[in-house]
Amino acid sequence: MFAGILIILLAPSVEEVPEEDPPPLQEEAPALIVSGDAQSHTSSSPAREQHLRLPTFRPPTVNGLPDKLDIDDFLTISHPHAKRPPVHKRFDEFNRAPPAVDPAKLNRTPWHPFKSRADFEFAEFVLNAALNEGQVDALLALIDRVSGGQSQLSFRKYSDLKDVWAAASRVTPPFLKHTVTAPYKKKERTFTMYCRSLFEWSLGLLKDPMLASKFIWHAQRLFKYNGTSWERFVDEPNTADGWWRAEDALPEDADPLMYVLYADKTRLSSFGTQKGYPIIARIANLPSDIRNGEEFGGGQVVGFLPIVEDENEEGKKGFTTYKRIIWHESFWILLETISKYAKTGYKFTCGNNVTRILYPIVLILVADYEEQAMMSLNRGPKGLSPCPVCLVPQDKQIFLGLEPQYPYREAAPVQALLDNTELTKRQLDEALKPMGLRPVENVFWKLPYCDVYRALSWDRLHAYHGGLFSDHLFEEFQQIVKNLGREALVEVNQQFDNIPSWPNLNHFDAVVSVHFTDGQKYEDISKAIVQATHSVFRRMKSKQGYMLLKCIRRYIILDVLASLEVHMEATLRLYAAELAKYSQTIQEYAAKFPDKNWNFPKGHTHQHLVYDIVEKGVSKNFNTKPFEKMHGVIKGIYQDQTNFKNVEAQIARIEHQLSVTRYIRSQINALDTALHGPPKEPKIDLFRFDHVHLGAPQKPASLSEIEAAHATELDFERFRLRLEKYLNQRFNIPQVDYESRVTWKLNTDNLRCNPSFHGAPRYDHIIYNINHTEVGFAQLQFVFVCEFMGTRYPLALVRRLDVVNTRRTVDRDLGLCRVRCTNIRHASQFIPITSIVRGALITPDAEKASDSFVIDTVDGDMFLRLRQDFPLWDT
Repeated sequence: MFAGILIILLAPSVEEVPEEDPPPLQEEAPALIVSGDAQSHTSSSPAREQHLRLPTFRPPTVNGLPDKLDIDDFLTISHPHAKRPPVHKRFDEFNRAPPAVDPAKLNRTPWHPFKSRADFEFAEFVLNAALNEGQVDALLALIDRVSGGQSQLSFRKYSDLKDVWAAASRVTPPFLKHTVTAPYKKKERTFTMYCRSLFEWSLGLLKDPMLASKFIWHAQRLFKYNGTSWERFVDEPNTADGWWRAEDALPEDADPLMYVLYADKTRLSSFGTQKGYPIIARIANLPSDIRNGEEFGGGQVVGFLPIVEDENEEGKKGFTTYKRIIWHESFWILLETISKYAKTGYKFTCGNNVTRILYPIVLILVADYEEQAMMSLNRGPKGLSPCPVCLVPQDKQIFLGLEPQYPYREAAPVQALLDNTELTKRQLDEALKPMGLRPVENVFWKLPYCDVYRALSWDRLHAYHGGLFSDHLFEEFQQIVKNLGREALVEVNQQFDNIPSWPNLNHFDAVVSVHFTDGQKYEDISKAIVQATHSVFRRMKSKQGYMLLKCIRRYIILDVLASLEVHMEATLRLYAAELAKYSQTIQEYAAKFPDKNWNFPKGHTHQHLVYDIVEKGVSKNFNTKPFEKMHGVIKGIYQDQTNFKNVEAQIARIEHQLSVTRYIRSQINALDTALHGPPKEPKIDLFRFDHVHLGAPQKPASLSEIEAAHATELDFERFRLRLEKYLNQRFNIPQVDYESRVTWKLNTDNLRCNPSFHGAPRYDHIIYNINHTEVGFAQLQFVFVCEFMGTRYPLALVRRLDVVNTRRTVDRDLGLCRVRCTNIRHASQFIPITSIVRGALITPDAEKASDSFVIDTVDGDMFLRLRQDFPLWDT
């Protein structure tokens, strides 16, 4: 569902702070130069011209539009191959949801080849519970005794279940065993690879009537009207330029079947002695909520690469090259199933009875840096050109700009060197060394319509949270705090502990000496690190700590912009400008404190994010996070369902059973929904007032009881006289719906106003409408509903926080959004619940008790909202 939106620049409620005149602001970085056309690009690709090109967002020329356009109207222009006219929709009509499935097409016995639903659900339970043969036999015997021989299960022993699994294995393509043989030091070595047919797996999705109607087949340009012109936006891969250009190269009747492929090694055993190397596939034609989900239609393990290890040879250049030869020859076994049809097309009738000519294309490769080096055959961080995508020299990675500073890689010159039979191995190696490449044939060169250097994608999880921040910025921060001594360490930890709780945000009471394997924790630390710790570095006069926080502030802005689920020209421009600012700030830090080398790949690769978004859609389309979540399933199989011998075959067998289970479960759930309707949500006792819901009601209370309970709190002073009504209900959980300024969809904040939430008081902060032209900040103190003459009035007692208008130098340097409560008596006031816009994370300033900081980077909506509504904080 979408809701209307009107973005207004507002004058905040302000309070002057006596201070010296602020120094002049630094000149803004120049805007990106945008070139190109919003329609099809049939000329050479942006990358081949070796500079970043963004599509223009100038209004397309479209006939037949209404004479009067409304703000937030939408326009969809499909690729010419779709043979669809441009579509104009009003905001409340714009709906990209796929059509509903015809119930008549659903299988009425979806559990087949299991004899009954009970049989399937028993098998599903056994698989998920990781029961072994003896446990299954014991459980079946127990069920038979308890039911007196009247059990609905047809199974009597484990072998019965095993036989049905064998029959069910045909539901999805099975894993097959392959071998790869190549010589090393004149001796043949053979490795085993398990994989299923990538193409057959995708056809299995297409023949399903539920999924077939949800596939997106053609590129689109999406525009939103801002009152004066059309602005293009991108989100899904088919809204980006790479898909459009791929269709340009295909026959007119072709339907591109777009793959997203991921590979990475993972430790299976606790001590890391046993490893797995899964390849996981997703289909880019499916919407992101399905594609990145865990059910049928989501990610699927399609293969396990061989792990090439030899303690005696590890680290030798020849063996390093050999491992890459095996990797690429093994990967070809998977890709060969789609390579043929990428050239000729494949005619197929989908589950919705539509016949299509499929052209499989690898659109996106997802991997961390180390795996990208394997895919691109890059020599890694110590190579002369360590970026998998461009030719940046090793010692120039710290220099970032609005556009890439160095040429993008091209396959043709590398292939020419490898094909040159006159070169010796040494000469070939020397010729490739400046490019930072290994002398190996790249498997992706064999695929039509696939440019490996363009398919490789920036990964937010490892490049930012588990890379630039965790291993560099935060590690530097921890060392600086430790160098300042125990007092600083204790104070930093205490100030992190003082940050209020916030939904989906980890809370920390210690950060200085801790290390995590979870990138999410580093992301959560980064969001509040500047607000929580700047006072420590200022009080202890740590210039290094202060300068590092300036770098971290620039990084946090980049991270929140990278996370946006919809990008427009303005946000792409903003990211590029902030990237240039970050580069300048980190260069200044490196010049002042040269002990650390800031030339490393994860400090450079975000140079290519804007290009990746323009080519493939927003960053969630190529983030490793949903893929790495699947590692846990593989580890669970290894630990609970194998005998730790020949584990690849056992993991492949169990993983195949899981994929069969997901398919059958999806069919059963669809049938249940068709017959009985969707599952009913648990009933929650809510009072709804416009976009606000009040939950967890307490018992009715009188005014005297309220005053007595809060007699010592200044916020409740003269409560009876100020309210002059009796209290009917009070609530602890206001639920607020608001329209996201990122996606224009409804989001929900569950706010807390509770004297004892999990054993501690919690009174959340809010953004609320002061009047029709102003918004402000406040802290909830009391939420209640008054009833007067049969009408209910939802109200809240809040403590108002005023925006501090004159910015201190520290606020400008570190992007601090300062608010102030000068007098509790004057700040306490009643507001209508319906004036609440959304929740806000606000943390106290350790230097000044009356001041607090709004954390603007808690999410993308908050960041854009504050920049639009409070231009003062645009730093």
